[in-house]
Amino acid sequence: MATDPKKSLTPASISELAKSDVDRLLQTGLADFSLRELLGLLISSTGAAERNVYLEKTSNDTPNGFYDRSLQVGTIPVEVRVPRTRSGEFRPASLPSPYRRGYSEEVQSLLLGLLGSSRSIHAAKDALQKMGLSSSEQDLERVATGLIEELELRNSRPLDPDLLALFVDGKYVELRDGDKLRSACIYLAVGLGRDGRKRVLSCIAKPGRENLEDWKSVLRGLIERGLRRVMIFIQDDFSGLLPISQSLFPNADVQLCAVHRQRNANTHLSDTDATEFQQRWRAIKSSWDVEVGNRQFEELCDRFVKTYPTWIGELRKKRQHYLAFLKYPEYMRKSFSTTNVVEAVNGQLEIMRRNSGGYFHSEDTLKFKLGLAISSLEDGRWRTGARTIMSALPQLNAMFQSRFEAAA
Repeated sequence: MATDPKKSLTPASISELAKSDVDRLLQTGLADFSLRELLGLLISSTGAAERNVYLEKTSNDTPNGFYDRSLQVGTIPVEVRVPRTRSGEFRPASLPSPYRRGYSEEVQSLLLGLLGSSRSIHAAKDALQKMGLSSSEQDLERVATGLIEELELRNSRPLDPDLLALFVDGKYVELRDGDKLRSACIYLAVGLGRDGRKRVLSCIAKPGRENLEDWKSVLRGLIERGLRRVMIFIQDDFSGLLPISQSLFPNADVQLCAVHRQRNANTHLSDTDATEFQQRWRAIKSSWDVEVGNRQFEELCDRFVKTYPTWIGELRKKRQHYLAFLKYPEYMRKSFSTTNVVEAVNGQLEIMRRNSGGYFHSEDTLKFKLGLAISSLEDGRWRTGARTIMSALPQLNAMFQSRFEAAA
């Protein structure tokens, strides 16, 4: 790997990073919008962890929500949620000093360094100390660990029993284990609630390659935490997963991801045939009802069955699972045909992986950055329901009620 795991930010590199603001991070492919979200989440999460430490020591004070504040990190405007208490005595030390909107050059560089290339909880503690959070080793340990614990809670909290949609997908990563790298799979489940909001329900990293037993464990875990009724379940066509999804959620439509299927077409078909296949598939996605979509699907299969009989045969067997999205309102068909909702989390994580040298330097570092990626979405663009979802929400809820009243 190109990155030396023992390398740390020296005073010289800190100064260099500060002078260039975020050019170095942007050049690695980190979009400005995502960077704003992640910086805001990092500062907000640190403040919330600070409040937890303060309340442990102050028995006569209680939490009192958050307020929004705008800050500057270099040239980047950042929106943060500042925690407060009933007494008004608490103020996060990780914020700039009162009446200042920005950070000093060194603290700005520490924030960017912690976000983009921190190697461990020890590195996080070191950065937090230099930001002026605390000189107490115990306090630093609690705050740094608090940034990880939210991820653990996310995998154990009780769940609402009803979901309009459940999206699942796995992502491969590499972790450093001593002098070696070991592979791991992150199993992600994202739910679309009846209120129109998306939430990460489960995010579990397990060693080795993606496998069925781990998926069984993840999905059964959702049921044990309270999930009961799902209207549409969106997944890729991982071998053996389809019958498990159907058995655990028997009243759900199961949609196989159209993007994964398109990638498979590029693998199994010649370049010319793959191009025609994609054109025909786009026409199916634009169908105005299920009947028309089914007819076009059969025409597509007839076109290629002589040349690719085995692959087309498998495609035909799963037709209802490739076309389940056509049952839903037009505005939701694109969202319900793919696992792209999960890819939003994977995309944030991929940015962090690249900025860490291509792998994660410990399991704690993976959890820390995974927590940041998830929270940046839930506290950012997922904080309210998307416009397309909200416009279709009454119809989706009516479909949900009809489906499960009939099944009761």
